[in-house]
This record gives sequence, C-alpha cells and structure tokens, in this order.
Amino acid sequence: MSPRRKRLLVALRIAVWIVVIACVALFARNLRWHAVREAFRAAEPVLLLVAVLLWVPCTALQGVRWYSLARAVKPVPLTTVLSCAYVGYAASAVLPMRAGEAVRTELLARSAGLSRAVALGTVAIDHTVNGTVMFLLAATLPLFLPVPVWTRVVVWSGVLVALALVALMLRLARKPTQRLHPPGKLMELVLRVRGGLVGLRNPRAALGAYAAALGAWALEIATTMVALAAFHLPHGVAPAMAVLFGVNLALAIPAPPANLGNFELGAGFALVALGGERDHAAAFALGLHALQVLPTLVMGALCLLRFRRRQLAAAAHVAAHPSEVEESGESEVRAPPPLRAESASRA
Repeated sequence: MSPRRKRLLVALRIAVWIVVIACVALFARNLRWHAVREAFRAAEPVLLLVAVLLWVPCTALQGVRWYSLARAVKPVPLTTVLSCAYVGYAASAVLPMRAGEAVRTELLARSAGLSRAVALGTVAIDHTVNGTVMFLLAATLPLFLPVPVWTRVVVWSGVLVALALVALMLRLARKPTQRLHPPGKLMELVLRVRGGLVGLRNPRAALGAYAAALGAWALEIATTMVALAAFHLPHGVAPAMAVLFGVNLALAIPAPPANLGNFELGAGFALVALGGERDHAAAFALGLHALQVLPTLVMGALCLLRFRRRQLAAAAHVAAHPSEVEESGESEVRAPPPLRAESASRA
C-alpha cells in the first residue's frame, strides 16, 4: 500500500470517527443523566451476572466457528485457536481500526506455521459465515415486529450480499487453473489468500462453522434478553434481535477502540425506535457494552499466557501496522530476523 493511500485511509477513518463522536455528543446532549444513573441503580445485579456468564460461552463459540474453518487448512489445537481469538477480541477492545483482527491473524499464522495470507483467508471466511447467519436471523424480524419498509430492504439486501459473498468465496477456494501470463497484483493477492478459504469447500468444516455461528448468535440473543430484563425493558426475542441488528449495523462503520460510540448508538437508537425511553436506552447500551467488554478483556489477558514473548512481540508489531497483514503474501511471516528463525523452526 502506497504512503499516499495510507494517509487517505487514515484521514477517512478520522473523519468517520469525528462524525460518530458528533452523533454521540448529540445523543448524549439530550439525555437526562440523573435518569440514566437511576436506571443503573435500578438494574438487577443477579441478571447482569447471568448475562456475563452467558457471554463467555458465546465468545467461545465464536472461536469454535473460526477453529472449524481453520482446521480444514491445517490441523491446529482448539485451545490454540480459541486463545488467538480471545487475544484478538481483547486487542480490538483497546486498539483502534479493529487491529485485533490483525493480531489474531498474526498469532494463528505463527502458532500454526501458516503464512499471513492464508491465516487472513480463514479470518475472511469466518466473518462471511458470521455475517450470513446474522442477516438470515435478521430477515425473520418482520415476522415479529412491525418494522419500516427501509429496514426490510436493508435486511434482505444484506442477505443477498452475504449469499453472494459466500458464492464468491467458494469460487475463489477452487484450485487455480494454469495461467500463461503472470497474474496482476489483485490476482496475485487472491492466489495467496485462497489457501485459507478451503474451509468453505469442506462440508464438515462448513457445517461445523455454521452450527457454531448459530449457537453463538443464540447465546448472544439470550445475553441481550437477560440484559434487557435487568434494566426492566421489554426483553422478548424480537427486541433482543432488533438491538443486536442495530448494533451490528453501527459496527459496520470504522470505529474507535472497543467500538465506543458505535455500539451505544446502534443499541440506543434500536431501543428508541421500539418505543423505549432515551434515558433507559442509553443506560442499557452502556451496561450491555460493559458486560461484553470486561469479560473479553479478562479472557484475553488469561489467553496471553499461552504465547511466547516473541509471538506477542510480533503481534504487537502487527497491531501497530495492521496493513502489513493485508499486504503480506509470503509463506514466511515478515518479521525481524530472530522472529523469522523461530517461525521457520516451528514450521
């Protein structure tokens, strides 16, 4: 990636952050903060604890979803993939530009002896499976709630895009044909990444990933339902799904660390659209975000113990330069000489 393009991307992200912060400030300006504090005081601590206990296996199933796809590329222990996933999730909670995705890609590449490009391919199809299940579940919302027409258009458009993306990934995962001419830069990148896409063409791996995704979404819906009940808000399946869909739409925007602002806007506006009070919606959004972030940070810190110091140093380097993961295609991970030697010895 050229320096000019990098500067443009950074400028674009900063501009988006400014817009998000302005929207959050506008939303917060109209809040009655004493009412928000009262909503927190009135929340049921036992139900909040139950929500936390549901969230931990939910994130574990998200890691299992990735594991099912990664093991089709190369046998790797479940605990290793889960550790990579948790450290990546925790990194995304403290680093901007979703750098946690680059961190978990780097850790998987080093732990499994894969190239960054192949590891990145497994992350790409992991997101594809997750997005497909999310939009299919969201497509059932009109059966339970009187949603506006534009919401139905967005949901069904998302379903079509997700299915098209799955078809594209399946196409790319096929073995490349012989070429008479050298591939261009884009095709060269595709050829490097496609090694990590084979999980979608493996029936066992794909079914395992989709089953884990359904389980993770079921637990996430249950977590949201319990959190809604803790804040004395309508807590049926439909409101919980509406909140999660609103959050995930907001998270599509490039976010500051821990998705601060995006998450609250998505959850808050979804509840207000369902007829909830703005103050209670804000308290719930802050509470739900906290009960997701804090356990993730704890699990990520515990999983750090599985990795060697040099692996963590390489992950920290990539976290500071996440674009290197997208640009890398060599079988050997780009790193300082001692790191290369360690990677080669493990492979």
